[in-house]
Amino acid sequence: MLSYEELLEQHSAELRLSRLVGGRGGLSAIVRAGAELTGKVTALFDLHDRLIARAGPEGFKRASVPPVARSRAAVPAAAEARKPVVVPADPVAQLYRRQLLGEIFVDDAVVGWLVVLEHPTPLRAIDAFLAMRMAEHLGREFLVQRRIASVAWNARASLARQLLRGTCDQQDLRSSGEYLGVDISARRVLAYVLDRDREDVDDEQLAVDLEHQLRLDVLAVRGSEGTVLLVEAPRETNPMSTVAHVKTALNAVTSRLPGNRIAGVSSVSEPSRLRRAYREAREVAHCIDRFVPASSQRRVLAVDDLGPARLFLANSDAESVRGYVDDVLGPLLAGDPRGTNHLLTLQKYFDTGRSVRAAAARLGVHENTVRLRFERMHDLTGLNVLGNASDQLSVQTALLVVRLQGHPAVSVIDPAAAECRPETA
Repeated sequence: MLSYEELLEQHSAELRLSRLVGGRGGLSAIVRAGAELTGKVTALFDLHDRLIARAGPEGFKRASVPPVARSRAAVPAAAEARKPVVVPADPVAQLYRRQLLGEIFVDDAVVGWLVVLEHPTPLRAIDAFLAMRMAEHLGREFLVQRRIASVAWNARASLARQLLRGTCDQQDLRSSGEYLGVDISARRVLAYVLDRDREDVDDEQLAVDLEHQLRLDVLAVRGSEGTVLLVEAPRETNPMSTVAHVKTALNAVTSRLPGNRIAGVSSVSEPSRLRRAYREAREVAHCIDRFVPASSQRRVLAVDDLGPARLFLANSDAESVRGYVDDVLGPLLAGDPRGTNHLLTLQKYFDTGRSVRAAAARLGVHENTVRLRFERMHDLTGLNVLGNASDQLSVQTALLVVRLQGHPAVSVIDPAAAECRPETA
């Protein structure tokens, strides 16, 4: 039987904790209140063992809290108790103090873990009650924050959709942007993300991860087949550097998430050109999906990596394109060393703006060697690359497909990253 004083203490604690749910302080305010009520170091972790909030008495706020995984291993029953359990001290397991460990629930799902260390004062009977009530109110706060985030997410997705369509009244659009803290006049890079496994992409998680990686504002919305990401491009940053930064970050983010995700990236676009950026990025994504092997590490390419030929590649029958490539470059794709040299020569020629001299310098050979190779290619394919603009376009388009497919002679799409090694005639 609890004494009157104990009941009064419990009632006072319950009132204080309940008033914090939905308030300005969020989860951290509840953890701070719990630390003051227990007089002990208190911490909140998410399901991935990442520290969300920590508090404690003056002088003990930064005390080390062991990883939750270590504590759970010491008391497996904690996962089934539905109320805080005491984890004993165990120096061998690097648990140097007793602690109360409790699950945080939203509905029937665990969303985090509460830890109350026996530090700097011993555990009391009421601490178990306080930990249980903290866990309950933290769960309620998680639910409130989740609903707030959902409303904000839907509002930002709606704004992204309006920016893409470009049909909304500018004043209304500006008001929505101001309310959400989004600069609607900013230039943006658009990324179109597809999952090759044809699974739904978690738009919100993708946007949050990319925003964290780039430290730039990212809007996201579902497209007809994938996720559209709008990344704010700082005015003071070179557009090419911004695109490269987005490609690198997207590649890192998509490689960590489940599924086989690929992405096409636009150039830096003004708000009035976002519809065009959408079409271009979508075409690039479809080119990757059609022609880049699923095992390739090239998940992300930009509009400038493919050029205008992406329109033809993205919208033509894939088998017809492969037949086209064989018709144009077939004699050079048989695996003969000379054919390999010819493919590399073509790549360097187009990468250097159709300059024989610059291509020769990239290859480490004499200009006459390059001209001789083009004469041999003329004999093999019937195409006059040096003298006929139509033949140049045919070869450049076919070569792009070969590069997407990862031919060992011309496997690098980004010209700046291509290896330059001496070749023999």
